[in-house]
Amino acid sequence: MVQSSSLRRDIISAYLASGAKIASWVIVSAIVFRKGGIAEFGMLALIRATIGLLQYASLGLGPAMVRMLAQATQQGQEPQQQQQTGPMPVLSYTTIEREPVRALYSTGFTFAVIASAIGLALLIPYTYWFHFSIEGGITSATMGIGLLLRLMSEAPGAVIQTHGRISRDNRFVLEAEIAWAVLTAGFVLWGEGIPSAAAGTCFMVASAVLLLRRKGEARAIAGRPHWRMDRPIVRQMLGLGALVTLAQLADYLYAPTDYILINHFWHDASQVAIYAPAVQIDAGLLLLVSGLAAVLFPRSAIAHAAGDVAVVKRYYIRGTLASAGILAAGAAAVWALSPFLFRLWLGNPMDATRAILPLVLIHTVIGGSAMVGRSVLLAAGKFRDFAMSVLLAGLINVVFSYVFVRYFQLGLAGIVYGTIIATVTRCVLWMPWYVMRSLREVREVPAEILETPMV
Repeated sequence: MVQSSSLRRDIISAYLASGAKIASWVIVSAIVFRKGGIAEFGMLALIRATIGLLQYASLGLGPAMVRMLAQATQQGQEPQQQQQTGPMPVLSYTTIEREPVRALYSTGFTFAVIASAIGLALLIPYTYWFHFSIEGGITSATMGIGLLLRLMSEAPGAVIQTHGRISRDNRFVLEAEIAWAVLTAGFVLWGEGIPSAAAGTCFMVASAVLLLRRKGEARAIAGRPHWRMDRPIVRQMLGLGALVTLAQLADYLYAPTDYILINHFWHDASQVAIYAPAVQIDAGLLLLVSGLAAVLFPRSAIAHAAGDVAVVKRYYIRGTLASAGILAAGAAAVWALSPFLFRLWLGNPMDATRAILPLVLIHTVIGGSAMVGRSVLLAAGKFRDFAMSVLLAGLINVVFSYVFVRYFQLGLAGIVYGTIIATVTRCVLWMPWYVMRSLREVREVPAEILETPMV
C-alpha cells in the first residue's frame, strides 16, 4: 500500500510538472506573439528549438547518474536483504552509506560545471549568429545560459530522484516553470523592453532558482559535493552518457531537420510558421506522458538492479498502455478544440496548420506511447541499442520526408508522412519486441553479472 501511494504521489507530481512546462511555454509564447508580433515569436521559437544543442554538452549526465546511483542504492541494500527472511520490497528507498553516493554526486556535479563552461563557450558563436538582431542576441544568450543552469541541476536532481524524493524534485521543476511564466508576464505586460529578450532573461532566472533548490535538497542527502572527479566513475559515466547523447543528437533528425527541409524546398519562412505550431503542440502533448516516463525511469532502474523483472515488466506494459490512452484522449481534444485554441493562443485560426495537424497527432500518439519503453531500456542498461534505434529511425524520417516532398509532391504533409513511417518502425515494430526480449534475458543471466560493478 505504501509503495502504491508513493507511486501515485510521484506520478501526480510529474504530471503537475509536465503541465507547468506546457502552460509556461503557452503563456510565454502567446505574450511574445501578441506583444512582439509574428517576427519575434518566430525568432523565439527558432531559438528555443535550436538552443537545445547545448544540452549535449552534458553527455547524457542525468540518465547515466540515475543508472549508476540505482546500482549504488541496490548494493547498499544487499546486506540488509540478506538478513531478512522474506524478499525486500524493491522500491523501499533505504538509507545507504553517504560516501559512495557523495562520490558519484561530486564527480557528476563537477563534470556538469565543466560541461556548462564548455557550453558557454559554444554559446558565444551561436549568439554571434544573431548579431544582426539585438533581440535575437539577447534572447539566445539568456535562453542558453538558462539551459546550462538546468544542465548543472541534473546532477543533484539525479540524487533526489533515486532517494525516494521524486515528487519533491518535480515540485522544484513546477516552481521554476511558474516563475518563468509569471516573471515574463510581469516584465512584458507591465514593463517596457523587448518581449523575446524579457522571456529569455526570465527563463535564466527561473533556471537559477531550480539549480539552487535542487542543490539544497541533494546536500541533505549526500552532503556537500567535493570539487573533484573520480576517474573510474567518469569513465563509466561517459560510457553510458555518450550513448544517451547520441540518441539525443538523433532526435535532431526529426523536427529540426524537417525545418531545414521545409526551408530548402519552399525558401519561405511562412511555411515554417505553418509547421511550427503543430510541432509545438506535438511537444506539448508529449509532456503529458514524459512525466510518467520520468517517474518510471529511476524506479525501473532500482527494480532492475534488484533483479525484479516482474516489477519492470509491469511498469512497461501498464505505463505504455496508460501513455497511449492519455495521448489519444489529448490528441482528440486538441483536434476538436484546435480552431478555438489557435485563436486563443495566436489570435489566428491557422487553417493551414490545422490541415496537417491530424497527421502530426498520429505520430505524437505513436511516438509518445513509447516513452516508457525508453525509460525501461535505459533502466536496464540498453543504452547502445536504444541509441542505435533512435539514430536509424531518424535517418528513415529524413529519407522518406525528402522522397515524399521531392518526388511525390506531397507538400508539408509529406514531411509528416516521413515522421509517421519512422515512428511506426521504431515504436510499434521494434521496441515492444526488444523490451520484452531484454526482460526475458534477465531471468537467464546470473545475478552477479546483471550489473557492472560499481566503482
